[in-house]
Amino acid sequence: MKKGPSELDNPKKNALAEASVASSNNIIPQGYRVLLEDLKARIRSSQIKAAVKVNEELIKLYWEIDREIAERQEKEAWGTQVIERLAKDLQTSFPGVGGFSRANVFKMRAFYLAYIKVSQAMRQIEALPIFRIPWGHNVILLTKLKKDAHRLWYAEQAIING
Repeated sequence: MKKGPSELDNPKKNALAEASVASSNNIIPQGYRVLLEDLKARIRSSQIKAAVKVNEELIKLYWEIDREIAERQEKEAWGTQVIERLAKDLQTSFPGVGGFSRANVFKMRAFYLAYIKVSQAMRQIEALPIFRIPWGHNVILLTKLKKDAHRLWYAEQAIING
């Protein structure tokens, strides 16, 4: 009687058997670690890019809120009580979303007033480095430095130095 080819003679079955043994013995295929490190680096890079974009949009939103408040204060004589009420209503409307406290709404207003002249001179507010650094960094620059030029310089350095 003639016997058929053994399983070891079949390259496909042999590769599957080796892969099965490799996975059961925790043997990692060649190139796996390099691929894993590359994928992890790409994921981290994408996460950072996404966070930077979200931050930029948030700062732009704060700028728009600032602008609205400043215009209403000038045209309609809005006082502190109206701004406090606005902050409270925003917090109520967006529970769990930070950034709309009374203190932060006043910081938004200060942020806008600090940079409005600079942005008008540049005619392109998105070009300002203040939109590419986190809000907390902007607040620190506003409270620690009085001159626009100094704040902008430090914001630019934060971007350059990462």
